[in-house]
Amino acid sequence: MDQVLDRMERTSERPVRAPRPQPVRDAILTFLTIPRSASEIAEHIDRPVPTTTGHLRAMIRCGLVRRIAFGTYAPGSYDGPSVQLPQRRSQSSRTVRAQLVAHLHELSSVQGLHLKTGVPTDQVWRALRDLWLSGLVAGNETEGFRIARWKQEKAVKRAQARRAIRKRQR
Repeated sequence: MDQVLDRMERTSERPVRAPRPQPVRDAILTFLTIPRSASEIAEHIDRPVPTTTGHLRAMIRCGLVRRIAFGTYAPGSYDGPSVQLPQRRSQSSRTVRAQLVAHLHELSSVQGLHLKTGVPTDQVWRALRDLWLSGLVAGNETEGFRIARWKQEKAVKRAQARRAIRKRQR
């Protein structure tokens, strides 16, 4: 019984932990002095747009950020009018992105994609940047690029579902 009481006394006297650092949140808050689009914020913090909007949603729940229009965010203290900022357009063509995606199921470098597709390296870079910002491609220039894991899993599940449907139809 004494051991139980000693343990209870020790647990009630635990030191209070300092709040953990949140560098992404801090970077967003310092950048978000005026209304900005999600893609602008994503480029500033060097993260894909889906990851950035996830951070922004968490910050909205805390009251640090407000969504004032589709894809447009402002500081929590913003009292101005709703502003619809133009969304960032991709800087690469759809055909180039489709060519690259066909080869990104395995780890690939920019030079390797250039050699496989015949697309100039500057266009490969632009397309990879667009695909990375959209969250479809993961990786970097030192390790290589490939389709993001969740996208691969989704494609595998779709293929399995198609096979199951074909089996049922037989």
